[in-house]
Amino acid sequence: MNTEPRIPYKFADLEPAMSRDTLVFHFLRHQRVCHDRMVALARGTQFETLDLEELVRVTERNPAHHALYRYAAEVWNHDLYWRSMRPRGGGAPSGLMAQQIAGRFGTYERFAREFRDAASAHFGSGWLWLVWRSGTLQILTTSNAGTPLVRGDTALLALDLWEHAYYLDHQNRRAAYVNTFLEELVSWEDANRTLASLTAASESRAVARVRPEAPALLRRTGL
Repeated sequence: MNTEPRIPYKFADLEPAMSRDTLVFHFLRHQRVCHDRMVALARGTQFETLDLEELVRVTERNPAHHALYRYAAEVWNHDLYWRSMRPRGGGAPSGLMAQQIAGRFGTYERFAREFRDAASAHFGSGWLWLVWRSGTLQILTTSNAGTPLVRGDTALLALDLWEHAYYLDHQNRRAAYVNTFLEELVSWEDANRTLASLTAASESRAVARVRPEAPALLRRTGL
């Protein structure tokens, strides 16, 4: 199980938008603890050899393994959360994400407003996501350790809505934290790569569906 958690930048690299203390506390006291408990529960079982994504999917299906599922999901969720931010990030996307946001929401400003509204409306701890579902973008939230990974959605952005993600920097002001994420932290690069891979996979499947017709066409034409 190659699941060792890591942050793709130094703890102080997101300052002043997110403090070093927040990242150290969040990573070591939350994701790292979830990782260690996940490994302990999986050790010596049929789950030990699964990769992280498969572990999340398999354990979610069985209520008897929901403790392991919650820890595994939190590790996976945090991995995407770290990649959803970067030093000197923030602002409107470019590339494929810009095109899809324009097509789905009309403007980036409308997307940002709906993103903020979804965060504000979510009660209690959980996660805010931008996902790819059925050929379009969707904003959704999950409670506690919930993850779109088990819903068949492809997660493009993750924002942690648990209080430990923002209390040191913003106290209980979730709206200020979400604004900071959008204006100073969000990274669109990983989302663009994921979307590009989805587009390429879709095009490959379309070509594969066409190819079987070619022999029949040749027989009909006598070639």
